[in-house]
Amino acid sequence: KAAEGDDEEIAELLAMASGDMLSFILKGVDPTVDALRIYREMISEASGIFSLQNCLVAEYGRHILGVANAFPAQMIESQLEDARMTEREEFLRMRNELNDPRSYLLNNIAVAPEHRRVGIGSLLLKAVIAEARQKTFSCVTLHVWADNLDATAFYRKFDFRIERRVAIPWHEDLRHVGGSLFLQLSLPAREDVGQS
Repeated sequence: KAAEGDDEEIAELLAMASGDMLSFILKGVDPTVDALRIYREMISEASGIFSLQNCLVAEYGRHILGVANAFPAQMIESQLEDARMTEREEFLRMRNELNDPRSYLLNNIAVAPEHRRVGIGSLLLKAVIAEARQKTFSCVTLHVWADNLDATAFYRKFDFRIERRVAIPWHEDLRHVGGSLFLQLSLPAREDVGQS
């Protein structure tokens, strides 16, 4: 689990992992706002989807090499319930509507570029899956841009399946093509594991 004092390194990794989503949303409100500062503030909050309590980290010594941000998907619905959506949040609304509120949502996963391709991402993903099982969720879900072929291939290796796709138009501040994919990994009950 992430601990106090980890917020700076986690913020940098989450900003990298988000594919500019937060920057895209903030630019529509105030183009001068620093997304990294907003990540640091959200991480240091006691609750909320980005808080430290929802982050798992891979550490070596005192350095964070990777982070996974995951939580019950219901949290997103709770946070959006009374919120007034900005124009750019509305632009992405269909993506959020894919969420399964009964699932455990892997919101972000990132590994520092100099530590990639050595298994850290896999360890973080396994830790998220273990946490979801421990909390008795029946599945783990996530979103990935359809044009992020490396990420899609990574999740497919762990048996995540594409459940749904939503078309999100291209935008000059969010340059993805092919829309957003919603992936799911079913977690069989413990007694079902290993049975055919």
